[in-house]
Amino acid sequence: MKTLKLKTLTGMALIGSFVMINACNSGTTNNNSDSANTEIPDSAITKDEAIDMNKDKFASDSLEDDSKRVVKAYNDGLYEVKVSEAAKAKGTDPEVKKIAAMMVTAHTKLNGQLKTLAGKKSFTLPESIEQGDQNDIDKLAEKSGLDFDKAYVDDLVDEHEDAIKNFEKWADKAEDPDVKKAFVDALPELRTHLDHAKALKDKLDAKK
Repeated sequence: MKTLKLKTLTGMALIGSFVMINACNSGTTNNNSDSANTEIPDSAITKDEAIDMNKDKFASDSLEDDSKRVVKAYNDGLYEVKVSEAAKAKGTDPEVKKIAAMMVTAHTKLNGQLKTLAGKKSFTLPESIEQGDQNDIDKLAEKSGLDFDKAYVDDLVDEHEDAIKNFEKWADKAEDPDVKKAFVDALPELRTHLDHAKALKDKLDAKK
């Protein structure tokens, strides 16, 4: 997904909270002490590793570029689920908790659809967000109260603005019809997420 105030992004995830798909619904509660300095297992395949694996697999094949797009979208979803799980646990405003829960559910579903697509196309997907993304989530988790709520929602807005731009671009450039359809089909819900996030941002910004 992306260039955010809280993180340097590559292009969704919608969320891992955002680990996602395999661990996104763990319900683990995050706080300042147990979320800081979280290490990503060395054995977990990251976005860049998945891209390299697909590059070797689909060298000189039209699916190489499409696989990279799906990997980036899935990775963004992993982040979105994981950061939103943190917001479910740590958010103080009820609406922040509500939108975070919605993001976990929605982006878990979207990543599930991308995972099914990847299986059909033999794409390798990342198993975890990269350590840099995890460090950004840990940094966010150091905030508390209204500061945390605002930072999370600001991130949410930026994430979805970038996601919409990327999905539009990827849908336009995709060569495989199934990949193109996946991006096109996801756009309406991403736009709805952005509308909700912007409305909540305005409400939080009005608080002193």
